[in-house]
Amino acid sequence: MSRILFFSRDPGGTNQLVALRSILSEQTGEHKDHPLFDRLNISGRPDIIVTAKDYAHVIWRQNGFEALDWPTLSSEEEVADYLAGFSPDHIITSTCHVDDRTEQMVWRAARRLGIKVTAFLDSHHNIAVRFKDDQGEVTLPDQISVIDEAAIPALLSLGFGEHNIFISGDLYQNYFMNRKRDKSLAACKWGAEKGESLILFASDYIHEMQAMGFTFEVTEFECLDRLIDILNAGEGRKYLKGHCGPYRLIIRPHPKDTPGKYDDYPRRSTRDLVIVISTTGASLEAVMSADLVAGLGSSLLNEAKALGVDILALGPLAKKMVRNRKDSQKTIS
Repeated sequence: MSRILFFSRDPGGTNQLVALRSILSEQTGEHKDHPLFDRLNISGRPDIIVTAKDYAHVIWRQNGFEALDWPTLSSEEEVADYLAGFSPDHIITSTCHVDDRTEQMVWRAARRLGIKVTAFLDSHHNIAVRFKDDQGEVTLPDQISVIDEAAIPALLSLGFGEHNIFISGDLYQNYFMNRKRDKSLAACKWGAEKGESLILFASDYIHEMQAMGFTFEVTEFECLDRLIDILNAGEGRKYLKGHCGPYRLIIRPHPKDTPGKYDDYPRRSTRDLVIVISTTGASLEAVMSADLVAGLGSSLLNEAKALGVDILALGPLAKKMVRNRKDSQKTIS
């Protein structure tokens, strides 16, 4: 029996590992003889150990599984000792982001131990930062899974060999759609009333990244403010695929958001616009319960589109609002 060690931190990557664990563990129905068994060189049902850090725990729990907590390890040597303690034949990880480099440390430690590593990439955005450390040095796992072809050119430019890249599709989306779930669950928890249009705002942690020194044209707050303006102005037919009020706006915080960052927004509710904050259910449960998903760059917009749920990309609208505001300030001065 193969022993596989999972590690993840980033929420999007964790979603993919949740689905992968189901595929490798169940090996029945649509999972029987799944091509990933060959790609990962796994035969039979493997022994899977799941470790998680920070935000990943929330994702695993939302999907009914409790992962081992990744300990505080400050050096590559400590990581190597920790990994060796599990005696894994294969290590499977998510990919990191700008606020943490643990996956890269795992890849390097695994290479020292002679353990094969496969990473699952959940998006084609910000690919370079997932494989470069703070000094700009590139660290690569042995092979990488991508959702579609869009990520491949960036990966090749980083030094991945074409034979080390394979397309798995969106594993989590397929995992979710193949499970019978009560799609009204999240709506009930949101307190929705008959006749309301349910608008899900998918947050991005732009504010937190700005605090780390990164710059952006618009923030999640400007996007949300523009969305609220649209809802209050009754412009649903123009911008919201015909969805009209009254509205219930559900703000879904990102797992990396600072707690409480949206706490003031429910106070802006009106008779025809109720604003609530909710992290109820798994992300795709929330998407499937909404009439429309709005946001800046959240992966939930892509997932909503693939699932046939209407979306509104707020970036262009927020940028226009910011430009108009600056022009007005110049005119006044």
